[in-house]
Amino acid sequence: MSAPRVERIRTRLALTGLPLIGMALVFGIALVVIGLNLPSSRSPINVIGVMTAGIGAFCAVLSGLSLATARSCAQGEYVDVNGARLVRRLLGVWWGGAIFCVLVAWFAEVMALNVKTRPVPFTAGAAVYLALLGLLIVLGGVAFFTAHRVLRAG
Repeated sequence: MSAPRVERIRTRLALTGLPLIGMALVFGIALVVIGLNLPSSRSPINVIGVMTAGIGAFCAVLSGLSLATARSCAQGEYVDVNGARLVRRLLGVWWGGAIFCVLVAWFAEVMALNVKTRPVPFTAGAAVYLALLGLLIVLGGVAFFTAHRVLRAG
């Protein structure tokens, strides 16, 4: 592989991974702040959901970090195929973890909204919270598919 192509791989990984880290951090903080200020936040299940959302955001941060540090798999004129394969698998794990956490957090919020003894209204904050949860899945998917496209063998 030519040195300019390897340098493009390294640049692409950094230009995708570093913004993903920043966005995941911002989304994670926003999820916790918004989630704990929702009308449903008095419900213990909401708190469990917000904690799970924070873990999902951490998975998204790890996805961006894995993508940015995957630059070490491309040095000089070579791409370490085994290292690239490991990064792709790891990104699949982080993405799967984020998906699981988001599904648990969505379920917890819906359950907190549907409490029989004290119904809670669906507010704009709840809509933003649920949308931010969905964006965590998108961030993980971006990292996963970028790595598979950029670090594929051959």
